[in-house]
Amino acid sequence: MPGKVDAYRFLTFYLGETSANFDDFYHKVVDPLWLAGSDAPDAAALRQTRQSSAKPPCWRILHRVTYVSRVLAPVPPPGAPPLERAMRAENIDSNYELIKRLEPYVRTAATTGALATATREALAAQLPELVPHAGEITEYLTRYLGLDN
Repeated sequence: MPGKVDAYRFLTFYLGETSANFDDFYHKVVDPLWLAGSDAPDAAALRQTRQSSAKPPCWRILHRVTYVSRVLAPVPPPGAPPLERAMRAENIDSNYELIKRLEPYVRTAATTGALATATREALAAQLPELVPHAGEITEYLTRYLGLDN
């Protein structure tokens, strides 16, 4: 289905333990009405762990999405970007599919700083119709491989 997410990548960060994380969990994350009135086993378990007198230090986990790919429309709409039209002409359904087709040819170049050159060479050999879009494709690869952080 066009627009549906077909791939994503995320990073997880473990933030240090503090008592403030305990407060944030019970005051900002958990719905207090649900916690107080629900018969769900999860609500009952959380009510048992809630301590009003002691606020134990808790870890906090942060998930950050770093890449999202969506399925392209089978027929690009009027005004679709040139790269999107070119990808559909090559039967490539999404940015992720394009990246997966090129990744074996550019993976080692990503660590040597020669990603743009490797991308152009891979496109010339594998997908010559996309060579005019090599700059934009290199940007996709850069973001996907996490080289712009």
